[in-house]
Amino acid sequence: MKRTQSKKPMSMDLEHMRMLHTEAIEQLDLMYTTLEAAEQATDTTRDSLDDISVNHWDAYMDIIHLISMHDEAMSASIKKYSMREGEFHNAKERQLSLQRGFVIYLLLALLRRHHRMEHIFSLRGNPMNDYFQESSNMEREHIAHLITMTQNLM
Repeated sequence: MKRTQSKKPMSMDLEHMRMLHTEAIEQLDLMYTTLEAAEQATDTTRDSLDDISVNHWDAYMDIIHLISMHDEAMSASIKKYSMREGEFHNAKERQLSLQRGFVIYLLLALLRRHHRMEHIFSLRGNPMNDYFQESSNMEREHIAHLITMTQNLM
């Protein structure tokens, strides 16, 4: 006879989540820098910088995968926007040349959202806990939506 176990909510290690969001911020900063440099570069230098940008995006998506493993609400938000974890890394060739400017603005929005999540996780345990819970859910939704938009452009 199969015994069913009820799912108990798992508590999140807030410091670990802050660290993951900090790592995501670092990857996005690096990608932003390479994309801005690619805007000014020409020919093979631009292609090399685009490749570096894609590598930073892949590293960022690895971090998002780790965040999703620890944060069920983030995983649900990502699934809501039809990104499956297997879609994080698609093997097809990506071209950034036409959408580079738009991707830069999406990266700035993602950076802002990750900074807010990092701040929310640092304020846990204060009297405004309900507000932070609702705010973090909204931030997760925005992050997932921005990731999906960026992924579709790439």
